[in-house]
Amino acid sequence: MGAVVIGGGLAGLSAALTLQEAGEEVELFEASDGIGGRVRSDYVDGFILDRGFQLINSGYPEIKRLGVIPEIQFRKASRSVDVITQFGLTAIGDPRQHPFQALRSPLGSLREKLGVLTFLGEKAKAEKSLEDALLASGTGDFYRNLLRPFLRGVFLAEPDQVDSNYGREILKSFIVGDSGLPSAGVGTLSEAIAARIENIHLSAEVKDLDQFQGRKVIVATSDRVAARLLSTSENRRHVDSYTWYHSLPAGIITSDRLRVSSAKSSLVNSVAISNVVPEYAPADRTLISSTALSALSEAEVLEELSKFWRIAEDNFDLIARYEIKQSLPLFAPMKLASARSSKVADGVFQAGDYLTAGSQNGALLSGRLAAMELLLDKS
Repeated sequence: MGAVVIGGGLAGLSAALTLQEAGEEVELFEASDGIGGRVRSDYVDGFILDRGFQLINSGYPEIKRLGVIPEIQFRKASRSVDVITQFGLTAIGDPRQHPFQALRSPLGSLREKLGVLTFLGEKAKAEKSLEDALLASGTGDFYRNLLRPFLRGVFLAEPDQVDSNYGREILKSFIVGDSGLPSAGVGTLSEAIAARIENIHLSAEVKDLDQFQGRKVIVATSDRVAARLLSTSENRRHVDSYTWYHSLPAGIITSDRLRVSSAKSSLVNSVAISNVVPEYAPADRTLISSTALSALSEAEVLEELSKFWRIAEDNFDLIARYEIKQSLPLFAPMKLASARSSKVADGVFQAGDYLTAGSQNGALLSGRLAAMELLLDKS
């Protein structure tokens, strides 16, 4: 009868592929009409709209293990981020390619800037937030004025709510690999993995596990759905996010860098995504992706966009708005712990980025580990 994977996001795809490659018969059930979970793209009037702003990091170990980058026409994004400060735009970039970029910033002393390297080189510590760990490393005003808005744009959460060890590993991963997007949208990643899996059932919602009695099951849904199927509580808090897509005539905005603000802003980031990947918009338009952590009105978004890009509000035409529930798990400061088992009951296993790390790598890793544990399970 074979194994069952419930959920067609990255965790479920990784689990199903791992089982199949091990010679196990496996069926994957996905409730929606397409695979990918949060890693999907829509196509509207010549625009490519990812379901929430995200980049793929080619250096993630699980992405490298799959060898999928050559299959998806990967376009590299800039290694620099522009931070709007009281002194104008200040760039933060990969220290390997731009070693003096942040050092030239008038925000913070040289000692404070070098404190970032101290933080990255530290060993794991228990129950300390990313903010506390960076400040303890001596980053001071450089953190408050420049790093904090950058980190808020990366984690979609305040740095004082993010575990320092989790934050350190995510930041290191950005230095190791190239971030970017496929030419046909981030959903191409999910589609490339799914193309290797033989038995996928779409629009096939699973309401309880009783129908799979006698079969081993991996529940790789959202934390909320998994809690219902497994009759447990959710594993952790999550961040909901909102992404707006606007277009404007090509040539008005030429930057291809992600932009964040050190001033109090309702937007955590904004980017001219079609300047990163031209295929995301018709040739005569530029597509802007902007993300917030609360449900803003269109008027509020336009006001913030005007401040971010320093152009009039009437330049922006709304294309679409996405509300992404549980877009990222919140890894709050926690005790150091060994890896937890994926097994939640006899023959039942659980996978999801909320169990490992809030990233594509975390989702893929969680699915693979759950599949490996299922294969080794003798119950």
